[in-house]
Amino acid sequence: SNTVLGCDSETARLYGEIKSTLSNKGRPIPENDIWIAAITMQYNVVLVSRDAHFGEIDTLKVEVW
Repeated sequence: SNTVLGCDSETARLYGEIKSTLSNKGRPIPENDIWIAAITMQYNVVLVSRDAHFGEIDTLKVEVW
C-alpha cells in the first residue's frame, strides 16, 4: 500500500525556510529536492536517498540505502 503525502501552505512555509537557510549558507540544492525535503520534514518521516546534497539540510532525517 502507498500513501500520498499532500503539499499545502505548511509545506510551502518549510520550503521557504529550507531554501533561505541553504541560500544563506551558499549551498543551494535543486528546487524539486527542496520540496521533497519540506514534505519529509512536515510529515516527520525519514527520507531514503543516496543524494549527498540532502546532507546540507541539518534538520532533515536521511537514511542512505
